[in-house]
Order: sequence, then C-alpha cells, then structure tokens
Amino acid sequence: MKRNKEFLINDAEMYQYFEQLLYGEETELLKRWKVKQDELEYGLTERNVSKLIGTKELLYGEEDAERQICLLETLEKFLHEYIGIKGLEELFINNYGEIENSIFLEHDAAGNSRNIREHAKHQMKNAYLGSVLLLECGYLPDMAKKIYQEQSPITRRLAREARCLLKKAEEKEVLKKLEELCYKIFMVSSLLHDIGYPLAYYLRSAKQMTEYPPYLKILCPTVKAEFADIKSSLLDSWLFRYVDAKKIQEKYAVDDHGVLSALSLLMHFYHNGKIYFLEPEERCIIEMTAVAIYHHTDRFPEGMRMVYLTDPVSYMVRLCDDMQEWNRFKILINEKHNFLQCGQCGRLIKEKNGFYQCKCGQSYEKVTMIQNRKLNYICLCDELEIEKREKSVNILAKFHFLKQLEILLDDYSCIVKTAGDMEKIQKMLEGQSLFPKMKVDYFVSNNPVEIIKRMIQDSGKTEEQINTWMEQELSGERQQAFREFWDDFKTKKEENPFGKIKEKNQLKYEKMAQEYVLTYYGQVYSLYQMLYTVK
Repeated sequence: MKRNKEFLINDAEMYQYFEQLLYGEETELLKRWKVKQDELEYGLTERNVSKLIGTKELLYGEEDAERQICLLETLEKFLHEYIGIKGLEELFINNYGEIENSIFLEHDAAGNSRNIREHAKHQMKNAYLGSVLLLECGYLPDMAKKIYQEQSPITRRLAREARCLLKKAEEKEVLKKLEELCYKIFMVSSLLHDIGYPLAYYLRSAKQMTEYPPYLKILCPTVKAEFADIKSSLLDSWLFRYVDAKKIQEKYAVDDHGVLSALSLLMHFYHNGKIYFLEPEERCIIEMTAVAIYHHTDRFPEGMRMVYLTDPVSYMVRLCDDMQEWNRFKILINEKHNFLQCGQCGRLIKEKNGFYQCKCGQSYEKVTMIQNRKLNYICLCDELEIEKREKSVNILAKFHFLKQLEILLDDYSCIVKTAGDMEKIQKMLEGQSLFPKMKVDYFVSNNPVEIIKRMIQDSGKTEEQINTWMEQELSGERQQAFREFWDDFKTKKEENPFGKIKEKNQLKYEKMAQEYVLTYYGQVYSLYQMLYTVK
C-alpha cells in the first residue's frame, strides 16, 4: 500500500519549493523539458532590483521583499531555460508592483474600499500551487490523457500540435509531449494571468478623470483601442478561432481583466509580427496561454460551469486561481486599534479617546501626538494542506480562528462571501473527470461560539483538559476572568444566540456577535494559546 503524501502550501514553502525545483538536483523530467538556449545573458540587473525591491518593501517588508526578488530571478530562469521565448520575461518582470501599490488603496466616490486583493505575488503563488498539483499529485499525466481523447476543438488542436512536433503518432510519445506542453502552458498562464489588471485599473481611473473639469482638451478622450482594431490584428490567433468574438467583445466592453490580460499577451507578439517568427512549439505555448488566461474570468449562468474534460489547462488555471487564498490580502484603512491583552487578568483592554482601561483597573494613556489611521491587511487563510492518497487528493484551506473573530468587528459579511467563494470551488469539482479525484474542505463562520467550538475540536483537547489548565495554570484575576468567559461560553453553546454557522441576517446578529468578541477576545486568545502551544 502506498503511503500518503502531505504538502503544506504557504509562502515560506513556495520559496523553498522553486529553489529546490530549479536550483536543486535536476530531475529527468526537467532535463527533458529544457530548450536550446541562446547565448544572450538574462537576469535582473542592479537597476531592476533597486526599482523592484522598493515597491515590494512598502507593503511586504524587507525580508519578504528580498525573497520575492529571489523568486522572480528563479522564475525568470524557468522562463529562459524551459520556455525560451524572447520577450516573455518583460511581461512578467516590470513595474507591476509600483502600479499595484496604488490599486491596493483604490476607493470609490463614497469612500468605500474596492477591496482589491494582491495580484503580482498572487500570480507566482498560482504557479506554485499548480506545479505541486501537476508534478506531485498526478494531475499532469491525467491532463495529457484527457487532451489525447480530443473531446473539444481546443483539445483536438493541442493533440494535433503535439503529434506535429514529434512527426510521429505513437501514443506514449504524444502523451509525454502533451505533459510537457500542459506544464509549460500552465506555468506561463499562471505567471501572466493578471497582467491586465493594471490596465483595468487605468481604465477605471480614466473614466473618473473625464468628470474632472481640467481634463477638457488636455487629455485625449480615447484611452482604449477599438475592439474592431484588436480583432483585425488577432484574427489568426487561437483565441479568436476557438472563442466566439462576441463573447470576447462583451468582456472587453466591461474592462474584464481576464480578456485584457489575454489580449495584452497576444498583442505583445502579434503587433510587430513576432508571433510569425516563433518556433511551432513556442507559438503553441503563447496561443494556448492566451486562451487559458481569457477563460480564468469566465462567468457562468446557473447550472453551467467549466468542464475539465474539454479544456484541462484552462480548468486547472482557473481552479488554482480560485484556490489561492492563503496570505492573499486586501487593504482596509480605518481607525481600528491593536488588540491589547491585560497582563494581569487576560481581558481585552478597551480604548476610548486615547485612554485604555481594563475592567480589572489597569489603565494606560496614549501619548502619541501625531494623528494616524491604520492600514489593515485583511486575509483570513494562512495556508493549504494537501494530502495525496492513491486515488484522491484532499485539500484543506486553513482559515485562522482568531482572524475569523477579529474580522467580525470590521466586516461581518466577509465570512459569508468567503464561504460563497469556497462553495463555488467545491461545485466546480463535482462530477468532473479529474483523476485523482479532488476534494476541498474548509471551515469559516461569523458565529463566535461556533468558531470557538471548532477551534477546540480541531485542537484535539477536551473540556476536561481545559478545566485542568484553568485550575492549575491560571490564578487570581486571570483565572476569574477566564472562568467568567468559560461558563458563559458553555451556556451560549447550548442557547446558540448568534444564528447559523454562516449567518446572513446581519441586522439581527451583527451587533451581538461584535459585543461578544469585544468582551471575551482576550480570554479566547488565551484559550487558543493553550490549545495550540501547550502540550
């Protein structure tokens, strides 16, 4: 019996994964996939690094910014040695981060955040998640086999391209070639699938600018190419051959970033005729990448969805895009204060007009004179856990329990939206021909009692162990405060005063849930520490 494989999917593991994949001992698979290299040098210059690292440090801090730069160099090595298409790197390594820093802070006219999540680093995370699924979990050979069945025009085209590249039609060799094409197309698609997002942001800004009086006669009102001009330039592309031009036009009209990304990639190679000088395999990668990128923002009417069998590559790009939840933050600007736990009783110290007062009598005064508002990084998911079994792959999205409690104070409905996104992934996986079968699980709630119940359950600790810890490790005010919480929690566990696990009735339950969190967060934090750090 084969042993199950387990993978932790998070940022730290991502950096190590690509380092090992591309600088470690080269596998036979990667040796076979290397392209013939030219003698042109590649790599980030000192000027590139100094520009890139500044924009990264602003939001990610010095340590992570440096690791991102190293990862960019590693992935540039992949593009050069395994893809080998000149001009591709400049679509991947550019001033995206500089523009994205402005996108993060985008608000509408009413002052509401547009809730834009990260996209530049997210593209690399997509490539990482997909690479693990394809190379480590068995999906790459399955994708090749499904394409070989030729169940749609796009899979027929890919299978034909593989046969033409080999100049022979032996099934085993064709499947190997399809595996190579699938992996390379997936990786390029993942690394470039959101390159159109800065364009979508620019177009939103341009519309706002037309309402600004000094705009008149200074700026050109036409900031976007006519669709007819783009269509005429790209009629030879796979995108316009295999996707209805009316559907492309509809997405283009609303500045959909998926179509903007796909068209940007194609225009990069079609505009000056470079596409016609590419080798057949290189052109195949570019053409199919554009198709996959286009489809990653497709919306479907009720009862319809993307089908794995008819386009495995686009399906996997979309699936990984939707599943990439860990550490993908959005930024919220507000006056929220840090949660401060009283060192004496363990309660949350509440703030009012710069004065911090605890129920036990401890007090502190804020003496900072410079006014400030806080930049909050909103992200509830810390990592994914993947368990590879013989005939199935189980993925657990780990949403942090304390973060779920904290978000109730800022955005009570956030959990409902998150649950809706995760349910879409689950439905996307139902009844597909994907092998190994994939299952995605998660837990989120905006019911504070349900969060605490699940927090205790997942820790493996019993109520008896918690009682023993409370009696033996806590004393005085701290024990009294925790006992108040613990008794109240057990009562509310029976009464269930906060509605369903994922409650949509915001009007009825939001204020009660927020008051509960503010009252007991200090004790819940102590409980969490006991559950997950005390052996």
